[in-house]
Amino acid sequence: MKITDFIFLVNRSVFSFIVIIMFPVNIFEIVTLISILITVMTAIIILLDESKTSESTISWLLMIFIFQWIGVIFYILLGINWKKGKIVQQKPEDIFGKYLSTALKRQGEYIKSSLENNNNDEQYNDKVKAIRLLMNGNNSILTLNNRLKLYFDGKEAFDDLINDLERAQDSIHMEFFIWRSDELGEKIKEILIKKAIEGVDVKLIFDGLGSFGKISFKYRRDLKENGIQFKYFLDLNSAVSRLKINYRNHRKVVIIDGRKGYTGGMNVGQEYIDGGSRFHSWRDTALRLTGDSVMLLQALFLIDWKSSGNEQVLDDKLFPAFHPADVQIPMQIAVSGPDSRWSSIEQLYFLLITNANEEVWIQSPYFIPSDGILKAMQASALSGVKINLMMTGVPDKMPPYWAAQTYFKTLLESGVRIFKYRRGFLHSKYMVADREIATVGTCNMDIRSFHINFEVNTVIYDHLTSSELVDQFTRDLQSCSEVTLSKLQKQSLFARTRNSILKIFSPIM
Repeated sequence: MKITDFIFLVNRSVFSFIVIIMFPVNIFEIVTLISILITVMTAIIILLDESKTSESTISWLLMIFIFQWIGVIFYILLGINWKKGKIVQQKPEDIFGKYLSTALKRQGEYIKSSLENNNNDEQYNDKVKAIRLLMNGNNSILTLNNRLKLYFDGKEAFDDLINDLERAQDSIHMEFFIWRSDELGEKIKEILIKKAIEGVDVKLIFDGLGSFGKISFKYRRDLKENGIQFKYFLDLNSAVSRLKINYRNHRKVVIIDGRKGYTGGMNVGQEYIDGGSRFHSWRDTALRLTGDSVMLLQALFLIDWKSSGNEQVLDDKLFPAFHPADVQIPMQIAVSGPDSRWSSIEQLYFLLITNANEEVWIQSPYFIPSDGILKAMQASALSGVKINLMMTGVPDKMPPYWAAQTYFKTLLESGVRIFKYRRGFLHSKYMVADREIATVGTCNMDIRSFHINFEVNTVIYDHLTSSELVDQFTRDLQSCSEVTLSKLQKQSLFARTRNSILKIFSPIM
C-alpha cells in the first residue's frame, strides 16, 4: 500500500476520533480505541504489501501488536515500502544498457559466441549461468579487459588510494556509506582540496544515515569553500528523506580519471586501518580495478549522483577507452537495492552456493540469511559440497550477532562449517565457489543487504583471483574458533531465549 493510502487511513482515524469524543466516554477509552484502530489499520497495510517476504510480514505484525504505538512509529520510519515510489532518479540497469552497450557491443558478441562454443565444460557452464543471471537481471555487461589488485589490509589499500588520488588529472568521484572527518578523513580531504585547486573535478557522496554526525561542520565548510561538490544520499535534513531512513546507500566506490576504480568493504575511517578505539584490528577486503569494469563503476556513481539531487552528468571523457591488458580477467559489476528490479546479489549468492561442485568459502560480518539462502547452504552441504562460513566473533552490534546464532544448529547438522573470527572485527564480504568464481563487495549475508540497502559487488571469473581469496580465508582461520554443536548446547537458557526472540525480528533488523 502506498504512503498516500496510509495517510488517508490516518485521516479517517482522526475523523473517527472527532465522532467518538461527541459521546460520553472517558479519555482512557478514547485513547484505547484509537490505539486499537491505528494498530489494526497498520496491520492491514502490512498484510496488503505484496513486496514483503512472509518472514518480514510476521516480524512487523508482531512488532506492532506487541509494542503498539512504538511499533507503528517504527513501521512508518523503517517498514513502508518505498520501492513503488521514486527513491532514485534512475536504475543502474537502465544506464548500463543505454550508455555502455554500444561501446561494448562487439565484445558482447564475442562473449556470446564463446559461451555457445563451450557447452560441454561443466565449470564453464556454471560461469555461464552466473554471467547470464547478471546480464538479464542488471544489464551488467561482462568485461574482459580488466586487471585487479586485492587488499586484505586497510593501510595498504588506503596508501594506494591516496597515491592514486594525488596523481588525478581530470576527475575524482568517491561514494561511501561511512565517511569520518578523523585522521584518515583529514588526510584525504587535504589531497582533495589540493586537486580541486588544480582544476580536478571532485564529487563526493556520503550516505545520509551512515555518515550522519560523523563529518564536522568545519570539514564540510572546507570542502565547499575549495570547490568540492558533495551531497548526502537521502539527506536526513530533508523531511521526506527522514521517512526513507530505512534505505541506506551501503556502496563504497572510487573512480579516478575514469581509469582507476576502488570498491569493496572499506569505508573512510581510521578504524579501517588500525581498528580504532573499539577493536584490536580490522580485517576487510577491497579491490583496485583498471580496465573496462571501471566504466560500470563510473556509471553507477553518476546514477547515485543524480539521485542525490544533482544534475545528470554523462560525458564521454568520463568513459575513456582502454588499451587491451596483457592479462585479461572477466568480471561483472553486480548491483542491487531499491533501485533494482531484481535482488541480483542475493540471486547470485544462491546460484553460486547451489551450483558449486566442491567447496564454497563465505566471509560476512553479519549472518541473517533469507530462507532461500539458508536452504541453499543446507542443500549443498547435504549433497557433499563443503560450505565454509566465517563471520565476526568480535561484534560491533550485538542484536544481529545474537540472532545469527539461531541459524547455526541446522547448518551444522547439514554439514556446514562455521567459524568466528576473534583477532579483531571481521568486516570482509566475499564468496568463492570452487576456486573459479568469486564475488567481493559491500553486500553482507543478511536480509537487509539483500533487499533494502543499495549494494555493489564485483564478480570475478578467474581461478588465480579466486585462489588468492581462498588462501586469505585459510590464513584467517588461524584467528578463528570453530562453532560446534556441543558448544551451542552449552549456551544458557537465557542466551537461547534472547537469541530466539531476536530471530523473530531479524528480517527487519
